[in-house]
Amino acid sequence: MRVHVYAAGAGAAQTQEVEPDLRLSDLLALEEDEKVFLVDDESELDVTATVEGALVGRPGHLAKTTCREIAVTVGYAGVDKVVKVHPSTRLRRLRKRAIEVFEISAADAADLVLRVPGGTEDLDLNAPVTTIVPKRTCSAMVDLVHTVRPQG
Repeated sequence: MRVHVYAAGAGAAQTQEVEPDLRLSDLLALEEDEKVFLVDDESELDVTATVEGALVGRPGHLAKTTCREIAVTVGYAGVDKVVKVHPSTRLRRLRKRAIEVFEISAADAADLVLRVPGGTEDLDLNAPVTTIVPKRTCSAMVDLVHTVRPQG
């Protein structure tokens, strides 16, 4: 089975091929107070369960974190607003929630992306929020910016 593990501040997932009967606790090097969630699922996984038992036919995308909620400060057009989400929430959903919070029309939101403040790289919207959170914190900052469109 293929398992993708996302950790706080790690950015990209660590991908491994594992045996279905491997226990999550043997797969994951959990630090004190870290919890494990399926990406897009707020239910904490039992780390004594096997990989197959924990996934139950679902994709093997796991998020590990010490947080139960992330306060993301989203900057847009010089204004900051806090959006609270679960750490296993994909950045795609955070983007959607931020657009709602700022009351941006669908037309204006069409080319909006998330970036780390001051960064030029778009964040991977398929990754969970925990990947942008510095280790041992439960908050992060992102900018909601319009992509630069080529002229001509």
